[in-house]
Parts: sequence; C-alpha cells; structure tokens
Amino acid sequence: MICGRIKCIFQSRGYGFIEDHTGREVYFNISSIEDVRPENIERGSMVYFDLINTSIGLEAMRVRSA
Repeated sequence: MICGRIKCIFQSRGYGFIEDHTGREVYFNISSIEDVRPENIERGSMVYFDLINTSIGLEAMRVRSA
C-alpha cells in the first residue's frame, strides 16, 4: 500500500484527490474508503491506498486511514 495525504475532498460530489509521497495527485471515489465513514475524512488526513490504472488514469482504491 502507498501512503499519502488527502489533498481535497468533495463530499457532495463523491470524490477527492490524494497527494502521494512524490507529490502526484491521485483521484479517488468516496466509495473506495474502507475503514472509516467518508464524512470523517478531512483535508490533510493521512491515508494508505492501492493504485489501479484505469482508462482515464490512476485511481486510488482500498483507501484506509493511516
């Protein structure tokens, strides 16, 4: 799993972006958050996640709080 920090999250739209240790922004869908309720994830929260390569780019899956 990769460690990163929530860069921004749009609760009403159902997605956000994680910044990984290299500074790369990775998209995530709120439904991919596994261990906490999505409304408890805030900007700046540390998370672990897996990456998958989709047709539109990288996406974080299995997002978990650190």
